[in-house]
Amino acid sequence: MNDLAGLKILVVDDERFMRMTIKAVLRAIDRFVVAEAEDGDVALDLVGSFKPDVILCDIAMPRMGGLQFVARLRSGPDAAARLTPVLILTGRADEATVLDAARLHIGGFVLKPVSPKLLGAHLHSIFDGRRVMPSGVA
Repeated sequence: MNDLAGLKILVVDDERFMRMTIKAVLRAIDRFVVAEAEDGDVALDLVGSFKPDVILCDIAMPRMGGLQFVARLRSGPDAAARLTPVLILTGRADEATVLDAARLHIGGFVLKPVSPKLLGAHLHSIFDGRRVMPSGVA
């Protein structure tokens, strides 16, 4: 799948500026349908109605952090939602965080600030059946 246009992407980040930045990066990659959520609770509600092809999620958020969101997504009642690929976008790259994220079967781990080239490579890896190394290096 070389053309990513039309994919539905849910951006989950508590910082409005980061959501806007990620949406700008996505516009530089291709034409996506993008929804956004400011926390994990809102994102869980949106998953059912928006039915994203992929979720881009921050880890450090108040109320429900990104890893807690992914854990709830993976254990939820909707089989399709449980299988939705998740890319973690974060400034935290310590080994424990990466391992915790990997246990939740994420599609990749990308360090902020996010470049269009790297995010595009991760999206292609998910939809082309390949994997990008969790170090964030394409």
